[in-house]
Amino acid sequence: MTSEIAVMNQRAVALAADSAVTLIDGGTVVVRNEQRKLFNLVEGQPVGVMFFGMADMLGHPWDHLIEHYQTKHRKDAARPHVRDYGTAFTAMLDNLEEFFPPERQNEDYRRLLASVFRHIFAYAQFLRESSDDPSLVADDKRVLEAAIERVWREYQFLEDGSARRDLSCFPQGFARSVVSRHAAQINELINYGFGQFSLSKQADQYLRDIAGFCVTKDLFLEDVSGLVFAGFGAEDRYPSVVTYYVSAMVDGIAKRSEVSVDVIDNEIRSKVRVFADSEVTHAFLRGIDFNLERRLYAGFRMLLHGVVDELIAAFPNATASVREELRKRFQGDFVPRYFEAFRGMIGEYQQHAFINPVLRVLEIAGRGELAETARNLVELNIFKKRIMAQKETVGGAIDVAVISRDGGFQWYSKQGA
Repeated sequence: MTSEIAVMNQRAVALAADSAVTLIDGGTVVVRNEQRKLFNLVEGQPVGVMFFGMADMLGHPWDHLIEHYQTKHRKDAARPHVRDYGTAFTAMLDNLEEFFPPERQNEDYRRLLASVFRHIFAYAQFLRESSDDPSLVADDKRVLEAAIERVWREYQFLEDGSARRDLSCFPQGFARSVVSRHAAQINELINYGFGQFSLSKQADQYLRDIAGFCVTKDLFLEDVSGLVFAGFGAEDRYPSVVTYYVSAMVDGIAKRSEVSVDVIDNEIRSKVRVFADSEVTHAFLRGIDFNLERRLYAGFRMLLHGVVDELIAAFPNATASVREELRKRFQGDFVPRYFEAFRGMIGEYQQHAFINPVLRVLEIAGRGELAETARNLVELNIFKKRIMAQKETVGGAIDVAVISRDGGFQWYSKQGA
């Protein structure tokens, strides 16, 4: 785990990263506080890069891969935009057999598919614990097939029902190629994980579809590395921050996706972007702990549904069909309407009471103040881990850099310096 922050206004962007890295060996969890996660991507160019999540790619630490990119591209001309640096860096990973030999890539695909199958079992357990259907709870095969179908649909469709896109880094038909090339591994993993349940032919086919979708679809159910590119391209007037997810190397191509772009312009003149294990920063900026906020909204929604059920059950002389019709009408209109009104009221208060005051100060902040703000926001997360006697998966020295168009990439504080 890690805590990383980007704080930006029209003048510059400040990046801060702690130095903790978590190593897991079997059941043993070890934390080391010596990992650099923040770098100048190309010497002389105003672009920085940070990584979070998985600290390596097929056993090669991200700092080694960043150094490899720096060596290969140190004499390159400046790229037009920050996202062009992200595209170039992640594209460098493809067909890089000196780091990722084919046999290791086969192991990485196995890891990827196994992690998705574990997600299916975890989701099946969730269905079992949350379902009100006794027959579903008692039937292992049925609940597992329901979980498989749900994950299959997640890979196929977005929440609004539209088709989920394929990742642009893969050529057309790549999913079919993966399923064909890795058929033996797929069969082995399906038999090992699901063989005892005598799944239907449909569920078995869903699993084989998932074996391809988990590579090519824009959905990351597996562990990922996050790569944050920040600063100025040659044509950028104001700074931007571009975030990528990278998860696996399969048949010569890195599974990757650009997941967010944060820009400063004439309308948005300051911004704070939070990455990885930074829940205290979230609480500071929004006035409430992230997990508490989710529980609050879930509890309020459940309360509204409960009130509707109680009121309808109390109607005198109403038939079962009338009650069911009323329930559907209220649950389909009343509950969503009042829930969104409540969430909007809370969100408006958070914006005015917590977020806007911080952003107004950051709009006029100088480089030093941006750097101190980024550092302090990371320190909040370190302090929480220490004071609550939690395993300090966030900690160690904090690297801070400030990137501006005229000053370039400048260290504000750096481990060992």
